[in-house]
Amino acid sequence: MKVDTWSSGETSAVRFGEAYGARWAPQLAVATADYRDLFAAFGMPTEDWRELAETSRIAAAEHAPGVAAELDGVARGSGLEPWQVMALNARTEILAVARAGLQECSTAVYLPRDGSAPRTLQTWDWNVGVGDEGIARSFRTADGTGLVTVGEHGQAAKFGVSSRGVGVHLNILNHADDGAGGGVPVHVLARLILEQASDLDGAVRIAESVPVSASTVLTVVTREPAAACLEISPAGVGVVPAAPGVPLVHANHFLDPVLAAGEAVAGDSTTYARMACLTEHAELAAIPAPLDRALAFGALPDPAISVRPNPVLPPHRRPETKLTIAIDVAGAAVEYHPGAPADVTAEGWRRVAAPQVEAAVGP
Repeated sequence: MKVDTWSSGETSAVRFGEAYGARWAPQLAVATADYRDLFAAFGMPTEDWRELAETSRIAAAEHAPGVAAELDGVARGSGLEPWQVMALNARTEILAVARAGLQECSTAVYLPRDGSAPRTLQTWDWNVGVGDEGIARSFRTADGTGLVTVGEHGQAAKFGVSSRGVGVHLNILNHADDGAGGGVPVHVLARLILEQASDLDGAVRIAESVPVSASTVLTVVTREPAAACLEISPAGVGVVPAAPGVPLVHANHFLDPVLAAGEAVAGDSTTYARMACLTEHAELAAIPAPLDRALAFGALPDPAISVRPNPVLPPHRRPETKLTIAIDVAGAAVEYHPGAPADVTAEGWRRVAAPQVEAAVGP
């Protein structure tokens, strides 16, 4: 996977979106074509996923108007239609309607007993040939909050951290109540938390305040320090908190007992194998330096969290680990390496920091 980097001093959501769309128009066109083909592989004609993207756009405009305005700006800047850009953000919701049952991501978090900042590591797994070029964007919101968001081109956020010291990881989930269509896309919800939350309680309130039509788990870490997996689905929100000194790990199945009753894990999912890998080697999540943490997981013999394409599966159901990423909430930065933990090298490790909060200007 290639990860582009881009920074902007523009704080207007509309102008920021337009500038991003104009700069990265070729990549946005490729991402749109890739998802058109993926949706088609799951039997969804363009008119169907366009309608779903439009309903998600309406929900985003109601519950996240600033983010929706930015995405409309991306469309204008890139020459795409607004529904096409929204489809990149609502791909989880569209695939939930198709009952795709796709899987992605393994996440580990450790809260040190000494009260220092959380330590995290995540792998992002997605289909071969889709999302092969992503972007880390560093910018400020209208209120001066600095953000780094990491995701596929065109997405408001997938992973990220704010200068307020709030970070977000994302894993997909599948629930029996998924697939009604519409709702606020989980990628927009992740961005809302990054923009608006100042602590874990605030992140939970935001997650509980918006309607969704597809399930996800947002693992939120804060400078407080605190951390929890917010399991979000149309059936409700479950909060699985971290305890100091005890690693918290998550893959692609529910941990909350109430939500787990509606579990809809696909038969070919590797979620339980990846969860076992994280659980059996949870002590590695406590390693202080993010690069060392990633190298330690990658050095395990045939680690399940380093997902390689399975040639037995059809192309549209063939995930691979595209990115290994850690969040430094104390330094308001993301650190990452293309590929799986087993691919990580010191030379390829990258760090992108968020702009710091601007001081208030007096009269």
